[in-house]
Order: sequence, then structure tokens, then C-alpha cells
Amino acid sequence: MNLRPSKPIASIVQQQIVSCDPDTSLLAVSRLMRECRCSSVLISADGQPLGIWTESDAMKLDFQNPSVVDSPISRWMSAPVQTIKASVSMDEAAHYFKGHGIRHLLVTDDQNEPVGILSQSDLVRHQDTEYFLHMNEVQSILPASAPLQISQSEQLATAVTTMRDHQSDCIVITEQQQPVGLLTERDLVRLIAEDKMGNALSEEISKPLICIPANMTLLSARSLMDRRNIRHLGVTDLDGSLIGLISFADILSNIEQAYANRLREALTSQAADLARSEHDLNMAHALIDASMDGIMVTDEQGIIQSVNPAFTILTGYSENEALGQNASLISSGKQSPEFYREMWKQIHRTGTWQGEIWNRRKSGELFPEWLTITAIHDAQHNRTLYAGIFSDITERKKSEEIIENLAYYDPLTRLPNRQLLFDRVDVALATAKRDGNRLALICIDLDHFKRINDSLGHSAGDQVLSEVSKRLQGCIRAGDTISRVGGDELILLLTELDSDDAARRIAQSAIEALKQPVRVEGHELYISASMGCSIYPQDGRDRDTLLKNADIAMYRTKQAGRNGFQLYCADMNERSMRQLKLENRLRIALSEQAFTLHYQPKIDIQRGEMIGVEALLRWQDPELGSIPPDEFIPLAEELGLIGDIGVWVINQACRQCRHWLDEGNRELKISINVSPQQLLRRDLTADISQALQQASIPARLLDLEITESCLIEDADAVADTLHQLRDQGASISMDDFGTGYSSLSLLKRIPLDNLKIDRSFVDGIGQDKNDAELVSTIILMAHNLGLKVIAEGVETPQQLDYLASLNCDQVQGYYFSKPQPATEIPALQHRDQWR
Repeated sequence: MNLRPSKPIASIVQQQIVSCDPDTSLLAVSRLMRECRCSSVLISADGQPLGIWTESDAMKLDFQNPSVVDSPISRWMSAPVQTIKASVSMDEAAHYFKGHGIRHLLVTDDQNEPVGILSQSDLVRHQDTEYFLHMNEVQSILPASAPLQISQSEQLATAVTTMRDHQSDCIVITEQQQPVGLLTERDLVRLIAEDKMGNALSEEISKPLICIPANMTLLSARSLMDRRNIRHLGVTDLDGSLIGLISFADILSNIEQAYANRLREALTSQAADLARSEHDLNMAHALIDASMDGIMVTDEQGIIQSVNPAFTILTGYSENEALGQNASLISSGKQSPEFYREMWKQIHRTGTWQGEIWNRRKSGELFPEWLTITAIHDAQHNRTLYAGIFSDITERKKSEEIIENLAYYDPLTRLPNRQLLFDRVDVALATAKRDGNRLALICIDLDHFKRINDSLGHSAGDQVLSEVSKRLQGCIRAGDTISRVGGDELILLLTELDSDDAARRIAQSAIEALKQPVRVEGHELYISASMGCSIYPQDGRDRDTLLKNADIAMYRTKQAGRNGFQLYCADMNERSMRQLKLENRLRIALSEQAFTLHYQPKIDIQRGEMIGVEALLRWQDPELGSIPPDEFIPLAEELGLIGDIGVWVINQACRQCRHWLDEGNRELKISINVSPQQLLRRDLTADISQALQQASIPARLLDLEITESCLIEDADAVADTLHQLRDQGASISMDDFGTGYSSLSLLKRIPLDNLKIDRSFVDGIGQDKNDAELVSTIILMAHNLGLKVIAEGVETPQQLDYLASLNCDQVQGYYFSKPQPATEIPALQHRDQWR
């Protein structure tokens, strides 16, 4: 086998050296380190290294004296710089780190020229010790002493002094003796760079403290550190109690280099013996048979030449079933052809490949494995064989899943925690910036929650939080996030909002969901919440600003009496409060039938006679006053109330028509506006049939006005409904023609009797030549299609004369009459002349 000694450090060294001169301020160096995302800065003058500033050097500082950030870095750097040759092996570098108690080395070439920086973390990430790490658990390297701890109520300077006195690179931060976070050397550099050395400890710790169980493998622990870019993990026992901390340094110092070296020597010797002696070959087979890892040897065509007993145990295939078969026998199909091409490209280039892969047992079950493939050069037979050594890592994957849950989800409510929320907010912001969308953050704080904990205990409080979380989850949409960020504080992330009011509606839904009492341990508890919302982009363009402003809005809600919702923007909040009140009053108006209908005359322009009226909805609210239709009609459509309101209008208009007839007035055709929701989400035919029957009026007295927007969603379904209504005897008019979506092809598919020219075109008659020509064209086209034309919004004699000259059929507008109460219509019928 081609097993080589450990690689030289040149293959893993960070070749970019971040450097500065000795007069650079401590503040500038810290910011440089943060900007370059490195853990060390080389201090040099005239091309000669003088010292090095690392994260551990931050421990030297007096954090009670923030002015220290202006002092030169030469005062605080470590000197002289420890160096190592690029040709040195990784094993030797590991011993050097351990022996000298340092974490960074300047790497030089044979001419003593700097070529890069090697950190302790680089070694842990790149050492070829996956097998050893997989076979050993975290508890095997757990330090004997308890982790260093300090209360978050202490000063930051006190925490740094404690770390320095105990020669520790981190300290656990507690609240009421429970770990809530961690302060590390990296945090200290961040605080220096952000000029926050005088801040309170509770504001600057890394939260949460990510913990793993003591029986987790070292390989899983290292993998988690790599993914999260952290150097410390808390370790818990079976009860979930914190029993220690481990770091990259702990992993490195406990890797048994002697074991790794002996293994390499044995395997190297085995490869040589294969070429020399049949006896040694038999010995090698004995070792392979005793291995707990599955081993499979194939030829260059992938045909299986031999397997060991562990192969059968792991895959379910006996030796007889496997020999002579292609190695794809156990392929899962989950890896792409490109994956295998890259894998074999590396094997042909380097002689080995190692990584995670999915395979399939004989039973069909898929399982993850850690696989090493090594090329074996058989000089005697002039061929190359390939040995695959694999182990089942199912339990390791489960452990990693547990770690992910611990790292990203709140253990009580199973909601995303602060870290996962931040990740999702960052992604949502990037998407919103790209697509030009809005998003909102809503801070939720349960009112007087502390009373529950104090009076009934934390167990009752936990049950309340769990129930509240479930209710709030039912209020958000797919793609939104609700997270618990601490205590009774929850945050909603709402993405892809089409309007600011959408956030307000979701918040109102959340308030309603919390109104029902929560039953806990025989008690009926009433819960309320204070909510505050910030909206991207107007309230902030980054995560921190949006969170801060949502928090400010939430506190405004508390100051206003709790149990409510406020937007950060004052003007927007005022509009939102009116919108909320408008919603509530609209629902009440519908339930109490507080609407009225006014009627605007429609005049036959040639005969000068009133031949019909258009029913127009009016709403006079006792609290809000007169609400214009263009404000409450869109809201009713948005809330899904327009269907019920539309039915009320139809019934009321038909009853009024009957009443006029009973009073001895001549017949008037009543026009009623129909919304898209009525056409598509209700049985409009049945609604109208019932209204006509109850009022005992013929369908010919009913004219239904639709808009072009009715045709957007499902033109065929709309056409079917209109055909049914027309067959009953009602006439159909297209309202606001020319301002929307319809085309001539759609006009041919739906049954129409009239086209109504929108008032915006009529307004331009006598002022805009284009408007006048457009009106002329619409009238000519409608007449050619056999349709009558109604012009609305007529206000001047000039407009009326022009329409008459074009043989427009009907007109309506303020020139003749404003919309009138039903009691005024009979008198208008008896007017002799309308022109």
C-alpha cells in the first residue's frame, strides 16, 4: 500500500501573511485582524519580523482602561517570532506546538524567507487522523478540572483578569448559575476592534454556548467546530449538565502521534511484504480478516477480488455473493456521476481518496460510511488494485444531527434559536435586496410573564411558552420563521411582504390567537403580548438595525399599555392603527348591516330620459365617519369579506326595485357592481336567483357590471357564470373599459351587452385630443360589436354634446345628478328633460 509519512506543513500553511509596522495602533491591528478574518498579525519593519499579535495576546490588556487601544502594537506583541521550516512534517509541527505551548508559527523556506502562518487549528483540520478521532470519544480528552465560569453580572475586565490568572483562553458566562454563553480570546479582539472594551459583560458574550454530549466522537466534535468556525464546545453529561469544555488545542494535544506513526510503519511494511513474500501476504490477510472495518479489494475494472468478514457484516453480502461482482453492487445511487469522476481523478493523481459516502446493504437499506480508497501497485503482476476500507457512521450522523439541533433549536419549544434566526434573516435580507421585496421583524414579549414563573414555578412557565409557540406557529405563513431568542422573547421573521399592512395583519392574528386562556396545572391563565415591528427597507437595511428598531417599537407598545402592536415608523404606525380600526369596524358593519345604497341616474342620451340607476355602496361609521368606497372596498376584498357584502348589495338593490314598483313608479334597470371574488369564489348565479325570487322582480331589470380584472384569473369560469346569468335575463356591462386587462379576443368570449367608458377618458374631452379620439374609437368599436356604450363621469355640457355627436347610448355623472338616497329617485324619474 502507498501509505506515506505525514505531509509537510507547506501543503496546509496559510500563505497570506497579514502584517503591519510596529507603530500601528492596537485598535487598527484588531480591526485589520477582523477584516482579514485571521487569528494573527505579523509585526515587521524593513522586511524583518519583529513579533506577532495573536488573539491570545489580547489577554495581556487592562480592559478597565479603554484608552489602551491607541497604544502601538509593539507594546503588546509577542516577541521574538517562533519560526518553523515549510519542509517540516505535520507530526513534527504538532510536537513543536505542544512542547512550546503556542498556537501560531511563522513558516519560512530554505532561505529563511517567510512563506506563511501556521496555526494550531490548521493542524487539527488537516491531520490525517480521522480514524483515530472516530474511534475516540470527547470524554477521553475532557480536562479534569471544571470549566472556568463567571456570572454575566460581573464586569468585562473582571472576566479577562480571571481568564489571565487561570491561563485560560475562554470562560463560561452564567446567569443564575446556568451557562448562557462564552467569552473567548476571539471575542476580546472583536471588542477591541469595535472599541467596546468598557461595555457590560452581558452585552458582549457569544450566545448560545454550543454543547455536545460526552460520548460524542472527537471526529464529530472537530467537524462541528469547522462548520461553525468556533474553537470551543461545551460538554454535557446524560442529564444535560455542563461538565467541561474542549478546544482545538485539546484535540491536538491528545492525538496519539505514536499510534499514527506505528500504523503508517506497519502498513508501509505490509505493502513491501506483499511484493516479497507469500508468508507476509498470509499475515496481511489475517490482519484484514480481524479488522472491524469492511475491506473490499477490486481490480482496475472495479471487479471485486476479495472482501473480509466485516464486509459481510456491514453490507449483508457473503463473500461468494460479492466476488466477481462490480463494486457498484453496493452503490446507493445517491452520488452523482460527477462525484465519482472527481473521486477517481484524485485517486489516479494522489493514490488515495477519503471521505463520506452513502452505500446500500443487501436488504436495500441505505447507510452512510467513512470510506478510504488506496491504490495498491502489484509490480509482480504489473497491475493496480484498489482497496476500499469503510466503517458504518450511522451513529455518528445521528450524533451530528443531535448537535445541529442543540446548536440551532431551542430545546423547550423546538423553535429556531437566535443563531438560526440570524442566519435566516441574513439570507432573507440578501433575497429582499436582490428582488426588491419587503420583509419584517416582529419582536414579541409576553406581558407579565415573570408573574407566572414567580407564582406557579418555572415548569408552568415552560408549559405556557410551549403553548404560545404552537399558537403563534399557526399564525405565520410557509417561509416565515418564529424563533425563541431567550426567556419569553420571541421574534417573527416575515418575508416577501407585498405591503406593510401584511405584517400588521399577521401581528393582529397573533394577538387574537393568544386571547384564549392557557390551562396549566389546573389554572386558567390569560396571556397577552406586546409586539413591535420594523420593516425592510424603510426601518433599516441590516439585521442589527432592524432588530433594534423592532425592539424599540415593542417597548412603545408596553408604554402604551401592553397587549398590542406598533410599527417602528410613527407615520406608518398611525396609518396601521387606522387600518386596524377600519378592519374591525368593517366586520361590525357587515354583521350589523350598517351599509346603505345610493343610486345614480343613467340617462338615455338620445331620448333625454332616465332609464336606470347604478347602485353605489356607502358606509357611514359612527366612530370613523364617512368612509369612501375606494378605501373600504379594497380592504373588504383583501379580507375576503367582499363576497358577503356583495350578496347584501344584490338583495338590498332587488328589494328597493320592488319597493319602487310597489309605489307605482315605472320600471328602472338597476346596475350592480360585481367583484372578481363573487364571480370566482361564490355561486353568483344562485345568489342572484334567490334575490330576484325573494323580491319578485324580473331578471331583465338587473344589470351586472364587471371589471376587466375579473378576467385575469380564470376567464373561462367567468364566461360560464356570465352566460348563465344572461340566460336568466340579466344584462352584462363591462365597467371602466380601457383601463385594465381585457383584449378583443376576450370580449368575443364573454357575453356582453354594454361597455362603460371610464371617467378618466371622459374627463379629457375638450382638453386632451388623445382622450377624445380614444372615446370615439371605443364607441365605434362597441357599436360594430353590437354593444351599447355608457359614458360615466359626465360633468360638463361640452362633454355631453361630444358624446351625443358620437351616438353614445347612455351617460351618467354629476352633470345630471350625484348618487342619491333611494327616497329621492322617484322624484328624479318624473323630471321632464335631462338635456
